Amino acid sequence: MKGLTDFEKFNLIKPLPDNWPRNEKGIPFIRKDNFDDVDWNEIKFASKSNIKSTKNKSKKVLLNFQFDKTLNPVYNNIFDYALKAHDFLAVTTPDFSAYRNMEPWKIEENIIHSLWCGAWLQYLGLRVIPTVTWADESTYDICFNFVEKGSVVAISTIGIAKNKDAFLKGFNEMIKRIEPSLILVRGKLIDGMEGKFICIDFLDTFEIESEYEQLSLLNLDQIQIIRKEAD
Repeated sequence: MKGLTDFEKFNLIKPLPDNWPRNEKGIPFIRKDNFDDVDWNEIKFASKSNIKSTKNKSKKVLLNFQFDKTLNPVYNNIFDYALKAHDFLAVTTPDFSAYRNMEPWKIEENIIHSLWCGAWLQYLGLRVIPTVTWADESTYDICFNFVEKGSVVAISTIGIAKNKDAFLKGFNEMIKRIEPSLILVRGKLIDGMEGKFICIDFLDTFEIESEYEQLSLLNLDQIQIIRKEAD
């Protein structure tokens, strides 16, 4: 590795933090962060696209639902991103693509990149909310098995209109394996989803008023709890 700077060596090797939990292949786990001190009805959301201009960062969760090309700088310079994000209440891991028509190796690579970012952000002292995504059944292990049970997680329902059945199948498997304490949903709930949710409107990630901002102003509960009725 002659001729490379320390940063270039780091980006080439992509090591994990010392003693960080991982499996036999070196895939990192994301630990459950504690949010017991958080009143989720007071929390708002921001997007990576307006990370610099966001105000009151300590009361906001920084979301990472973007195109892969926009998220790649997070993976390629995790320390720079951690410095920009450290004032936020919490940060979600990058939502790298996991589409059903992608090659399996690419899906696995994208999920591992997201897990790696989450591990380093936690190690650097940020509270992390795993963004969970999936394709078909063959991806469930890599998508669900590296997030600690009981974690707060983030998902997106944007663009799943034509694949609702496959989405719900994966969603129910995620619930079974992770048992999330709260699910942040970018988009709207789909019929059949059960759990404890906060739905995030796209406009809610900017410094403008949305329907969810109005709920907060009216002191209404933005948390939705949906359970299947007993037979």
